[in-house]
Amino acid sequence: MMRRALTLIALLSSLLSAKAEELVLAVSTREIAITSSFTGAEVSVFGLIERDFTTVARAGSYDVVASVQGPLGDIVVQQKSRVGPIWLNTDKLRFQRVPLFFSVLSGRPIADVLDEEGQKRLKLGIAHHLPEGMQTGAFALALQRLRGEENALLRDEKALNFVRPNLFTLKINLPGKAPTGLYVVNVSVISEGVALKSAQTGFVVRKAGFDAFIASTARTQPAVYALLTILMSVLLGWLANIAFRRD
Repeated sequence: MMRRALTLIALLSSLLSAKAEELVLAVSTREIAITSSFTGAEVSVFGLIERDFTTVARAGSYDVVASVQGPLGDIVVQQKSRVGPIWLNTDKLRFQRVPLFFSVLSGRPIADVLDEEGQKRLKLGIAHHLPEGMQTGAFALALQRLRGEENALLRDEKALNFVRPNLFTLKINLPGKAPTGLYVVNVSVISEGVALKSAQTGFVVRKAGFDAFIASTARTQPAVYALLTILMSVLLGWLANIAFRRD
C-alpha cells in the first residue's frame, strides 16, 4: 500500500512539473525621460515562452495578457449637483493609493481569453486595484470614466503580436501626461482559459532637463523655488513692459 501511494505521488508530481512553462521577458528601455516637448512614448516588451522536452503538448495555442500599473497616488472624485441656478460640488470621495496609470493589453478581446473569475485573479482592471469597499458604485464608475478621458486608463486588444508560436511582442503607449515613477508590467501566459505562468518587468518615467530642476527645487528647496518664481515673474513683467510700452 505504501509503495503504491509513493508511486502515485511520484506520478502526479511528474505530471504537474511537465505542465510548467517558463516565461522570459525583456523591455526595450528601462527609463523614459520627460522634457518640455514630451508628447508620449512607446515601450516594447519582448517575451519568450520556453518549453522543455517534459512539457505536455497543448491542444490549443497560447494567449498572453498583460497589465501595466503606474505609480500610486491619491485621486479625489467630486460630485456636482444643481443648487438653485448654479452647480456646486456637493459630495466627494478620495481614493487612496490608486494607480495613476493603468493599461490592460492583449492580442484579442479579454473576454475571449479569460472569464471574469480569471480576470479577477490576474487583476485585469483598475477596479481590482481600488481600496476594498470602494470598487463599485457611482464614484468608482466616475473614476474610471474620468481616467479614461485623460488616457490614464487604457485597454488595447491589439497590443500583442506573436512573431512565432512562443515568441511575442507587446506595445505599451504612454500619454503625454504620463505620471513620473515606476511602471510595473505583469505578463501572463494563458492556455484554454487557464493562466500557466506569470512574470514581471518594468521601467521608470522621470523628468529631465530644466523641468527636472524646477520639480526638484520645488520639492527639496521651497524657499529657493518661491524666490525664483518671484524673480521670473518680475523679469517677465519688465520684458512685457518694454515690448508693449508706447513712446
